[in-house]
Amino acid sequence: MAYIPNEVIDAIRQSVKIEDVVSQYVQLTKRGPGYSASCPFHEDNNPSFSIHTEKQIFKCFSCGRAGNVFGFIQEIESLPFKQAVIKVAEFADYPLDSSLLAEDDYSPIPHQDKQLYAIYEKASQFYHYFLTATENGNQAYAYLSDRGLNKETINAFALGLAPDNSELLWTYLKDQSFTEEELLTSGIFYQAENSPAIIDRFRGRIIFPLRSNQGKVLAFSGRLYQAGDSRKSKYVNSPETTIFHKSQLVYNLDLARPAIRKLKQIIVCEGFMDVIALYEAGFEQAVATMGTSLTHDHLSYLTKLANEILFVFDGDEAGQKATAKAFELGKDFPKAQFKSILLPRGMDPDEWLKARGKESFQTLLNQAQTSFNFFKNYHKQFFQMDDKAAVAEYIDRLLVDLNKIQSPVEKQLYLVELAEEFQIAESFLQERMLRLSGGQRKTGKKQPAINHHQPPPQLQSDQQALKVDSFKAFQSEKLWLGFLMYYQEAWNYLEKLNELPFLYHDFSQKAFLALTDYYYQGNKLPLTGIVGNIEEVQVNSLLTNVMWDFEPIGYQDQAMTDCLNTIQIAFLEQEIEELKTQFKQYHQQQEANKATEVINRLMVLQRKLKTKE
Repeated sequence: MAYIPNEVIDAIRQSVKIEDVVSQYVQLTKRGPGYSASCPFHEDNNPSFSIHTEKQIFKCFSCGRAGNVFGFIQEIESLPFKQAVIKVAEFADYPLDSSLLAEDDYSPIPHQDKQLYAIYEKASQFYHYFLTATENGNQAYAYLSDRGLNKETINAFALGLAPDNSELLWTYLKDQSFTEEELLTSGIFYQAENSPAIIDRFRGRIIFPLRSNQGKVLAFSGRLYQAGDSRKSKYVNSPETTIFHKSQLVYNLDLARPAIRKLKQIIVCEGFMDVIALYEAGFEQAVATMGTSLTHDHLSYLTKLANEILFVFDGDEAGQKATAKAFELGKDFPKAQFKSILLPRGMDPDEWLKARGKESFQTLLNQAQTSFNFFKNYHKQFFQMDDKAAVAEYIDRLLVDLNKIQSPVEKQLYLVELAEEFQIAESFLQERMLRLSGGQRKTGKKQPAINHHQPPPQLQSDQQALKVDSFKAFQSEKLWLGFLMYYQEAWNYLEKLNELPFLYHDFSQKAFLALTDYYYQGNKLPLTGIVGNIEEVQVNSLLTNVMWDFEPIGYQDQAMTDCLNTIQIAFLEQEIEELKTQFKQYHQQQEANKATEVINRLMVLQRKLKTKE
């Protein structure tokens, strides 16, 4: 990829707000002048990810990741810096010269994976064209139209049709310079048994492209549509490859993300047609889980995007079991709100919309039931409700579920409801719930106040994340780098020195040298644009922490001198400790001359240390 000038990089960074970009990937909560969220880079039940809106940087106080908008995109999308800049330019609608978009030989994606992406993109275009622009696609197009899909929806989801003749796509892709081995590796084709014939596994099926969260086609799912087709499987999916993992994919997340960000809500369905029907009806926040059960990984990601997750599974027995399992998984995410919609037995969202319309479906959403209400009805099928002993067991089961509810107010409301329904004293149910959970009554002990301007105490400090050896030297290094980042006077001070100083920590020295190079390349102060443009994570993290903590309240040469003095003390203390270790070794080995040399050197260093303290 061509070199992108620093002035262009700075212009792109200034044309977009980091909070607008980050909110495309995680759900942000306003916190003072900035924002907080659960970190998208690690399992984070206690939000430790923060955005400093004034300085336009992010920082996780737990895992230590930090950077500007480019650094965030690098991490979340696994992109090199230049590609991250282009991605941010797309977010900002910033026009880039076409010469900057040309690819070079470098790519972080292995060649095989790059070819898979290219094959699936070309095949998707071919299938879509075959459906929408050829007479051979008329029957399939009519089928989709009868299902209620309009032209705009078919184009939005890039639906396609695989020809009955496998040779058509095979020949087209070979003409695009893909090898036979690459085409067979893609999983789109397979070789027939006892025959040299190459078969398109999706032949004669309507094609649903399966896209990554970033919109890249990873795989296909093909659906039968012709009456009398004798093949057993209604749907056939691409086999797993290095770019496609069925259990990790969330269908339609790339298109749904803007609506999710706006509504802070996600509708989780079972099938592609449910998602597409909901999308067409205006419920663009709908996604599906590729025909597999919802997993912990799915929820871990989805709960970072929205605080309300609605399960809209089919109304049959399998759909209810899937809902029960989804609610159980949701218990690991207490800060999210999970609800479900109960459809009549045998109906799915697509069928409901056709029969009742979108206003009726919106009413269902508005009346979605909580986890407790769902299980209250779901558990009944396993108990003989005309048997008092069974009813007692049923109530016990509900009380166990009830005690897991985080909100005390919600818990109390349900407790009152149960007491009224079964004509049992509320105090008795309260006591029974505590006994079943093995708990004691709360004492009402006052909780410590929370300081919203500081990270939670269990989170790592900067020096822990960066593995700092000397805290005093580290603080001085941060201040030294901060002065250089924000004040021209600091560079004037630096030029008066006889030689460039060495900072105590290796990552600080690397940051200092990178900052020096960045300054002498002609970049203007403040040198905050350097953040994100450094591949070494530890160095980038340090410079982000410098930006986060530095308060440019005034410059003094004496402060720079004091910083260097503290750093030199750290070097002296390190050398003294090393000499003490040597002295012990020589003393034990009875090497008197060497021991005396070490003692003399120690005395010199200790005198020097006293003059600096």
